[in-house]
Amino acid sequence: MPSILLVDDSGLFSGIAEKIERRTRCRVLTAGTGGEALGAVRRERPDLVFLDAELVGMTGFDICRVLKADSHFSHMPIVVLSEKPGAAEDARRAGADECLSKPFDEAVIFDSIRKHLHLFPRDDERAAAGWSVTFWRDGVQHRGRLRDLSRGGFFIRTPVRQPVGARLEISFDTPGDKPSTVVAEALVVRLGQEPDEGLGCRFFRITVGARASLEECLRALEDDDDTLPASGPRDNRGRAQE
Repeated sequence: MPSILLVDDSGLFSGIAEKIERRTRCRVLTAGTGGEALGAVRRERPDLVFLDAELVGMTGFDICRVLKADSHFSHMPIVVLSEKPGAAEDARRAGADECLSKPFDEAVIFDSIRKHLHLFPRDDERAAAGWSVTFWRDGVQHRGRLRDLSRGGFFIRTPVRQPVGARLEISFDTPGDKPSTVVAEALVVRLGQEPDEGLGCRFFRITVGARASLEECLRALEDDDDTLPASGPRDNRGRAQE
């Protein structure tokens, strides 16, 4: 699971940390001083670091210089956030990979995560699912089970490994009184790890008819968990279990 370190001493990232975990499934680490930040990097080796430039004492620029001078961390992407004019040049001299302005828009942070970690943060909350899905890559057929589903994407539980960026053709039957089949193309954007092995995917191409079936399915899931398939054991909320 990728990890992201957020470093600030003023609550700069307090409102977005939970959203990052929910939308990217990355592990979020935090630090409040330069010393804590350096210790967290050396101990946890995060995949991406966001630094508040205006930290008291050791600034974000100082932290960036120290890390970029260390061969163990020189290739780790570091994003510095600052409210000062000319900060972009200071960030460049410190070796930062990107400089963002404060105050920031959440979309800018998620764009930065997408750029540096090649992840696609999901835009929609996903509804729990639990039925079979068939997918193909290069004409080879595979099967799995949907764990969750949204208007933007889904997660397939499967032991089949596919690389991030792979394009899949998928097909699954929606539950309910009027079942239909959703056929679409999707991109693999995340790989699940044990014990939740599988593929996180984003819809890439979907027909108007399939989109309508997907919307109807999601409305049913949002209205009543009992619309999931009746076969197989269920948990105490009526959802089909694996």
